[in-house]
Amino acid sequence: MIKTILVPVSGTHTDASVFATALALARPLGAHLEFLHLRFTLSEAAARSPHVSFCPGAALTNALDFLSERDKTLSANGKRRFQEFCQASEISIHSAPTGAEQVSASWAEEADFPEKRLSGHARHSDLVVVGRAHNNDLMPNNLIEMLLLDCGCPIVIAADSSPASLGGTIVAGWKESSEAARALAAAIPLLKRARRVILVNIAEGGAKPDTLEAVATRLAWHGIVADTRQVGDSSKPAVALLPQVAAELQAALLVVGGFGHGPLRESVFGGVTRALIEHAELPVFMMH
Repeated sequence: MIKTILVPVSGTHTDASVFATALALARPLGAHLEFLHLRFTLSEAAARSPHVSFCPGAALTNALDFLSERDKTLSANGKRRFQEFCQASEISIHSAPTGAEQVSASWAEEADFPEKRLSGHARHSDLVVVGRAHNNDLMPNNLIEMLLLDCGCPIVIAADSSPASLGGTIVAGWKESSEAARALAAAIPLLKRARRVILVNIAEGGAKPDTLEAVATRLAWHGIVADTRQVGDSSKPAVALLPQVAAELQAALLVVGGFGHGPLRESVFGGVTRALIEHAELPVFMMH
């Protein structure tokens, strides 16, 4: 089951699509949303702002004052948007389980060692919803890859647009790998609530149609009726085909396994993981 969803809060405009995606996931599951804003100490913020080290005298003081005020502004913006979002979406705020099968939310804010704290909260959650890097905060650009390798739970990468629902068609990209198997297993609570589930293998992945049928049979034991599609050929890479197929099928969510032994290594279906992390136009459910 997916009952706790971690929602990192940046305090920037990108929060809108992340919040909406998290809610679209939480509603059919009756899940709890833990909103987490990570603040930076002044020394951390300065270390992540290369221009600061080149500021002499009064310019250094001004730069540090700017970083301090920016941190306060992002914190205030994040909490205000959380409160407004919960009010507009009629979400009750609770820090402990109530036993009710409905969406609830909580707010947390921590400072110092932000990546370590984020990974810790992620390991204590069933799912994490994150936005793509837009250089609006001081977190590393490869944060999603770091989480995939470290948190031990699935991640949903929100698209730039805000979905109203993710319960329509779900496309699951399949490759004969442990990563794809783990991602599919973790997505079962969502697949059960989808109107349509389609298993897709890109030809360069090497799976045979009877393999897809075996995976569909596995899902059938969970009460999930899945169609299967074997598409493409070696003339067109999966990095281009999989998002195209998902769009043609009007998918609300794409499920894939994230493969790699390091943040910059080769991804599942060749290079598709990195492309989906950076550019997919629909939410992507991914697990390493």
